[in-house]
Amino acid sequence: MPRRSTISKHCFLILTLACTSWYVGWKLSNLSGQQFMRRPLRTQLLILSSWRSGSSFMGQLFNQSPKVFYLLEPTRHVWTRLSRKSPQFIQAPMRDLLRAIFSCNMSAFEPYMQKHKFVSNLFGWKESRALCSPPVCGALQRSDFIDRPKCLQICRQSPFEKMEEACRTYSHIVVKVVRFLDLATLYPLLTDPTLNLKIIHLVRDPRAVLSSREYFPGLNTDDTIISRAQNSSRNISVVMQEICQAQVQIYRAASQKPPPFLKDRYLMVRHEDLVKDPLAYLREWYEYVGLSISPKLEDWVYNITHGSILNDRGLMRFSGDSLKIAQKWREKLSFQKVKEVQQLCKQEMDTFGYQRVWSEEHLKNMSLELVLPQGMY
Repeated sequence: MPRRSTISKHCFLILTLACTSWYVGWKLSNLSGQQFMRRPLRTQLLILSSWRSGSSFMGQLFNQSPKVFYLLEPTRHVWTRLSRKSPQFIQAPMRDLLRAIFSCNMSAFEPYMQKHKFVSNLFGWKESRALCSPPVCGALQRSDFIDRPKCLQICRQSPFEKMEEACRTYSHIVVKVVRFLDLATLYPLLTDPTLNLKIIHLVRDPRAVLSSREYFPGLNTDDTIISRAQNSSRNISVVMQEICQAQVQIYRAASQKPPPFLKDRYLMVRHEDLVKDPLAYLREWYEYVGLSISPKLEDWVYNITHGSILNDRGLMRFSGDSLKIAQKWREKLSFQKVKEVQQLCKQEMDTFGYQRVWSEEHLKNMSLELVLPQGMY
């Protein structure tokens, strides 16, 4: 009798443990099910910059990866559609469009586009390898590198709704933007548990930015909207001041007592450092977002930044010796304009280590380095 009682006790204990284990597992599953279901399946990267800072080139470094769905300046549609509003007002709608893109919800474009029948209605569509490949453009095969002339010829009438289908087939979504003026606007994306968003912030010497703007048409609307931040009509001095202040504010928000959710999710790079060693940065960035680099991609990056692919505007319209291109502003910009932008953007130059020039001779002496080494600013 005592032996039978002992056996019964052991059986009861085993049954109790089994039931408890099942219950705990069931409870945890129910309590955490939503969290597991909401775990991000993709990685999102935002290339955050300002106009004429080299961000299109940087975007192409990611665009060539076969795992990346890349869009160039999609928020431009919001910016132009709401062009009568202040730049501060437009920030939130742009952010909301980004959230939709990062979730592969392309219907969010509709309120901001008069036409959205074809993928070619999207600004910058031909710069995206993903939009020049199946399933968006079934007439072409997925390839390592974009063939812009062929894409323009064959893919122009690809259905707009195919973008969403394509987006869901990629592990990484990369978007390049130039119109965000503060980092706090993006905090709701960084705290969204359904996203795995990371940011690379690209800055450039404001003197080079001004020089590039002078030779690049089509910025009148942007300048008018930016000038509205100071209740001014279109004014390049106001524009440069606002742009410079925005880059400093973004960097300080991320580097001086940043919120916990920014940890390991923000990188800043100067354009001048990137062009000196693009392969080193490419390796760092790909590791940062969990991408792998092929030898073919490394060769392409080296060739495109050293002028080794001659006259091939079909591959990328800004191929050439990137280090020399980055210094062109010193030949083009007058000393008077240099002085003006140095005064307007004094804070940005100090923050990012850009050295001032004090004379015409100083400006034109290309042997003098005007960018402080990393860690010395």
